[in-house]
Amino acid sequence: MVSRENQVIVAFGLLAIVLLYVSSTFTNLPTWVNIAVLLIVGVIIPQVINNSRSE
Repeated sequence: MVSRENQVIVAFGLLAIVLLYVSSTFTNLPTWVNIAVLLIVGVIIPQVINNSRSE
């Protein structure tokens, strides 16, 4: 059985990949912005959500 934490991590990881693809394909943003979006959506937000649920 998959835990809620893993579901959150996978969902935001997939969302981060989709956002990275869309932002790099359809916009002219600098590379650092794409990397920042990937890190914020794929790493930081899931950690914040999982930490707030565990309290």
